[in-house]
Amino acid sequence: MRPVRTFTLVLLLASSGCSLAPFRTVPPTPAPTTPGGQGPSVSLPPIPAPGQTPPVIEVPPPAPVPKERPRVAPATLSPASQALVTQAQTQRKRGDLPGATVSLERALRIEPSNPLLWIEMGRLRMDQRNYAQADAMGRKALSMSIGDSRTQAAAWLLVSDALKARGKNPEAEEALEHSKALATH
Repeated sequence: MRPVRTFTLVLLLASSGCSLAPFRTVPPTPAPTTPGGQGPSVSLPPIPAPGQTPPVIEVPPPAPVPKERPRVAPATLSPASQALVTQAQTQRKRGDLPGATVSLERALRIEPSNPLLWIEMGRLRMDQRNYAQADAMGRKALSMSIGDSRTQAAAWLLVSDALKARGKNPEAEEALEHSKALATH
């Protein structure tokens, strides 16, 4: 039985190889050389004769200065998300952190791209002593709130608190400075 399998396998491999075109190699194109054959030639602008004006080399115009990011309206919560956030805050005050997590996760399913919900979830993670996740959620809120200085200030404050709780004081101070700078706008 085994020789038949081997023969079949060899037959299949041989027949599939026949349908492929043979490999062809293309010789490399030689670089143009100088008349003396001493390396590649370089095209330089002609040297002007005495009394002639040199050729003008045009310089491309400078790149445009980037515009300041447009301001956007501050982030707001939908009525359904607002009700769930209020419920989660009440649950947090009572010490029901798992219940608050469920409420905020429901709100995030409704509005997954709302930075205010990510900040709120980050605050909950701070209460749960999960500082790394709180930091990550603050940074996610930052990326979602470009142009919204008020929301970015709140997100930087969350990042600062999470970094401070993890003992990263220089980074926490820097994040706090970002928060203060955005809060004054």
